[in-house]
Amino acid sequence: MSKRLGLAFNSQVVVVLAAAWVLGLLAAQIPVGIGGLSWGVLAVAAGGVLLAIAALRIPALRRLGLGWWVWLVAAGIALLAGFYLQWRTPQPGPQDISRKAPEFDVVVTGKALNLPRLNSSGKRRFFLEAQQLELGEAPYTRTERVTGNLYVTVPPEQAEGVTPGRQVSVKGALYLPVTAAFRGGFDFKNYLAQNHTFAGMRGEEVYFADPTGTGTWGFWQLRQRIVEGHRQALGAERGPLVSAMVVGARVVDLDANLRTAFTRAGLAHTIAASGFHVSLLLGTVLALTNRFGLRTQMVAGLAALGLFVMLAGFEAGVARAALMGAVGLWGLVQTGEGDVTGKRQPLHLLLLVAAVLLLYNPTWIGNLGFQFSFLATLGLMLLATPIAQSLTFLPPALAELIAVPTAAYLWTLPLQLYSFGLINTYTILLNAVAAPLIMVLTLGGMVTAGIGLIQFQAGVWAAKLLAYPLALLLGLVHWTNQLPFNSLAAGKITAGQMVLIYVLLGLVCSGWDWWRRRWPWVALFGIATVLVPLLYGHATRLQLTALDTGRIPVMVLESRGQVGVINAGDERTVKFTLLPFLQLQGVNRIDVGVAWPGVPNQGWSNLNAVMPIQQLYGDVPDMKKVTPQPLHGLQSVTLGAMTLTVTANEPPLLRITAGKETLVWLPETSFEQQDALVQQGVSPAQVLWWSGGPLGNRFLQTLQPYGAIASNFRVKKGDMGRLERLKIPTFVTGQAGAVQWRPGRGFSGGRQESAG
Repeated sequence: MSKRLGLAFNSQVVVVLAAAWVLGLLAAQIPVGIGGLSWGVLAVAAGGVLLAIAALRIPALRRLGLGWWVWLVAAGIALLAGFYLQWRTPQPGPQDISRKAPEFDVVVTGKALNLPRLNSSGKRRFFLEAQQLELGEAPYTRTERVTGNLYVTVPPEQAEGVTPGRQVSVKGALYLPVTAAFRGGFDFKNYLAQNHTFAGMRGEEVYFADPTGTGTWGFWQLRQRIVEGHRQALGAERGPLVSAMVVGARVVDLDANLRTAFTRAGLAHTIAASGFHVSLLLGTVLALTNRFGLRTQMVAGLAALGLFVMLAGFEAGVARAALMGAVGLWGLVQTGEGDVTGKRQPLHLLLLVAAVLLLYNPTWIGNLGFQFSFLATLGLMLLATPIAQSLTFLPPALAELIAVPTAAYLWTLPLQLYSFGLINTYTILLNAVAAPLIMVLTLGGMVTAGIGLIQFQAGVWAAKLLAYPLALLLGLVHWTNQLPFNSLAAGKITAGQMVLIYVLLGLVCSGWDWWRRRWPWVALFGIATVLVPLLYGHATRLQLTALDTGRIPVMVLESRGQVGVINAGDERTVKFTLLPFLQLQGVNRIDVGVAWPGVPNQGWSNLNAVMPIQQLYGDVPDMKKVTPQPLHGLQSVTLGAMTLTVTANEPPLLRITAGKETLVWLPETSFEQQDALVQQGVSPAQVLWWSGGPLGNRFLQTLQPYGAIASNFRVKKGDMGRLERLKIPTFVTGQAGAVQWRPGRGFSGGRQESAG
């Protein structure tokens, strides 16, 4: 009995210390601090000290059986976690290749670290361990020794022959990655930093020192054999999908449209190596080795886990799932049964796994894949069984099919709203319906992969049997994505709202009956906490946002619940900048769209495929769901509290008026054209928005703006000097990021640019 109490006591101590480590790393993510030390770390440390003092006085804490020293040590661990994260956060070395960027027409020689994969632009991307840099034109080439990793993109034909470990030379241009174009957008710089990379290269040509080389042997060769087998059996598009359901989409060239379709439908977890794959793999291995002893089962399970990790790659989600699976196998051997002793033991193990993984790589604490993976697992542990037990009117098997995705969805939804502002409306129902197909395809993919590794052609023939369930699953996914409001943009919630929702979820899932009995009221309060601020903000927001889209001028107008878009740019602009921004703002339809002549606007059809467009002005071909109207028809069109008007000048201007203030869009014009506009008569405006081209003194003095926004990478010194002499603050999107103007309240979201 005393031994059991001692184990429980030790378990509680480990849980408290592991929780302190995780909380310390989380707090260290808060950007505000003194001397690099996060305020959050100090807060956690102070909280631990206070708990140490409180433990001496509060009976409830004393009944946990933990002495004051535990809380004191926990406070120290939380403080240490902040320093450890800063110490382990990757930084470029003195000879890192990023120190030479930006630089054009260079040749970088080094070792390829992975197989090239397709990116969204149709190019191939891979990481290169840089060793040598050549600058200048021959025969004046200067060679320098460099270190660090480099993110390389090259045309598909140039990537042929690039394999892990092979020495390659890439000719092209070095560049520095940029941060998110707006708050909540994709942070390319942070993504590369998590891969210990601080520079990129737009490659044009690839050379090999050894034309017959093949690189070093690795598990990537087995992975390629699996992918090739599925490709030959099921086709170039569908075959990699099955491979992704076996080893994860991160290491498979999956068609971008298929990846997007699964993400929109809420099935992204099925193509990301995760706990689902590990549980299915271990279940199969244990079933096949059931006649043998438990230790034999453990050895077989660990071997299967090791092979899975090697094939899928040791990244956050795979590591978490594999480690949890290994702990489960250990518990099976220790107890001699399928359930680990102790009702709370799985939660303790999950927390311990988190602490171990974050000790190995503390930067994973900021990785969304890591966060989603743990939250989904936590949801399954806390809510899957209670939900299944509440569905007594359904058969047990059906109740479990509904309970599992529901539990995972509820615990990942707050983070999804905070990160993307999206709700996958039908994901619970789709996961329940598609579960049998997903299990058949995943398990079938694993079996055919194993057969193919032994005898390739036999694996190809066996994989052909998966064509029918795969067609059913794809049909179900595409049908779901055609339903109205399939992917609903609710808007981005604040960090405080997210934390509050998780606190409420934790209270309902805790052992306190008072909270459990009142879960409907708690749920209603949580929904109101999210919806009321979002709806109020959407209904009252009055702002114009010029997005950072390079030289393509794109602006989003939000006016009292209605939304307008000026220019859509190309497909890449829509996918990576415009659409994510609209989703974070909670936009599900565009009331007025304007396609200005002379500006890239091919992306309107891509945008209209995701959300409806009520009115579109301008010359936009191949639009199926909306008929574009002539641009000159844009006369005093009302958008909430704004009015849009195309002037009768030559060249025409676009005036956007909100209350007593006006923004004017000036297209690309010469000094002579601007003088002609002055002679024709140009009304003053508070804000000038232009493409960053030349600006004349007479035009600026006539317009008299109190601020200017340039949609470009830079503005020439002469033009910037004229703006400064007239005391007109200027914001350049390519350098300041997205710039917002709120009529009557001024600018925000960017930094002012100055001459020089």
